[in-house]
Amino acid sequence: MRARSVNDVINALVVVLAFSLPLYRAWVSLAATLILILWFFQPDLKARIARLGHHRLTLAVLVFIALNLISLFWSEDPGGGFTYWRKYIYLFLIPAVATSVRPAFARAAFIAYIGGTLLAVMMMPLVILGNIHIRNIHPENPAATMSHLDFSMILAVASLLILVHLASSFAERDRGTTLWVLLFGLVIGGLLINIGRSGQFAFVATLSMLVPFLLRRRSWIFRAGILTVVAAVLITTYVVVTPFHERMESAFVELHDAVTEGQIDTNQGKRVAGLAVGLEMVKARPFLGTGIGGNMIEFRRLLETTFPQFREAVSWFPHFHNQYMQVATELGLAGLASMLGIFAALFTGKYRNPEFQAAAVAVGCAYLFGFFGDPFLHKQLPLVLFALSIGIISSDDVVFAEVENNNA
Repeated sequence: MRARSVNDVINALVVVLAFSLPLYRAWVSLAATLILILWFFQPDLKARIARLGHHRLTLAVLVFIALNLISLFWSEDPGGGFTYWRKYIYLFLIPAVATSVRPAFARAAFIAYIGGTLLAVMMMPLVILGNIHIRNIHPENPAATMSHLDFSMILAVASLLILVHLASSFAERDRGTTLWVLLFGLVIGGLLINIGRSGQFAFVATLSMLVPFLLRRRSWIFRAGILTVVAAVLITTYVVVTPFHERMESAFVELHDAVTEGQIDTNQGKRVAGLAVGLEMVKARPFLGTGIGGNMIEFRRLLETTFPQFREAVSWFPHFHNQYMQVATELGLAGLASMLGIFAALFTGKYRNPEFQAAAVAVGCAYLFGFFGDPFLHKQLPLVLFALSIGIISSDDVVFAEVENNNA
């Protein structure tokens, strides 16, 4: 009885956490912490852990977390590295949610997340039309609840999950399809207005993987027709939506100038310069890296000795603006392989519901593409979103069928 009541509280907190993610960081921290505490003190924890031993995604997460912790032994700054490592505790939300959430609450969490995202999007026109200026919030950067970079991933993932749900609704001829189309349009509008390019790129790139996946059982003619429509819509959006067009065009120009002319005093130019230094670091320590906490010490050392031409532009970097380079410099190829192992397990999970399988593709690809622009596993809100969404998706894995029946 006690285990059931604790699990009920965890399920409710999952919904609260999903709603809070787009809106209020303090609620995110509190809800996530309570979920983990309650999960670790459940009476039937042993049975849940035994089940997790058969869940490859959880095992992959544990390998990644353990490798990061072990790397403190060769890090130049183990204290700073440990502080950095503590963020990865949020990844324990994956097994906690996977072994706890029930189908009704999984759906409620999805609706809560979209509802919270919609509220955050509705604040954007208020900032623009009201000419509001509060710290970093202003009409040119109307993301009112978090940084534009974090918000870009919140919006990208929400848009893709709505698209997955729409595909399922069309297949089942759900009467609520029109409402979801409207919600999709509103969230996409927010994504286009927001100035975070990483989420915009992640969304567009993920479509190239997700749409063929959703249409894999359709005829070639039908697939070609839908892909043509999607391409036409994307091109039209690029041409018509001025802020989106200008941000994308400036990114291409900055990348071109950085690579061909060495102009690094731009947003993208600084990222290219950082990657150049990072590549040198990987060459020097290809297998195990510097250890967490040590990579930016080595980064600044190389700016003084090998890349003085980049020092003024990028010496302030708190981290690499690329998840792959962040992990490769910290943990080498071993760390990169362990991180990618999480996604391999996600994509190859044995899901019972096709919508969950499609959601795995959507969320996994969104992060893999988003990683090119920012280290989203280094940032609290995108990290918690990743852990929560993957935990909910994993709850549909056949490994947890028995757990679900016990919790019902």
